[in-house]
Amino acid sequence: MKEWNLQARNRQVRLERASRVVRGELVAPARVTELLEAVIEPGDRVCLEGNNQKQADFLAKCLLKVNPAQVHDLHMVQSGGLYDPPRRFRDW
Repeated sequence: MKEWNLQARNRQVRLERASRVVRGELVAPARVTELLEAVIEPGDRVCLEGNNQKQADFLAKCLLKVNPAQVHDLHMVQSGGLYDPPRRFRDW
């Protein structure tokens, strides 16, 4: 029989693993790598973003520290923002 809730079950399993690392909605910076290992599975699509470049750099450094035997074959998604240059540069 086909199971129709596989994604919901998978999400719940990941949240349960994450709950061992987080306190409420907060994660100590020293435990972010542990959190990434808890929620990212091999073959996942990952979009690494932050509210600013400093946050994105921090998350990228944490991702580099994960155990490659546990987290591998990721599909990294690069978000693309459209840049509309100021009018004075359009004629260049």
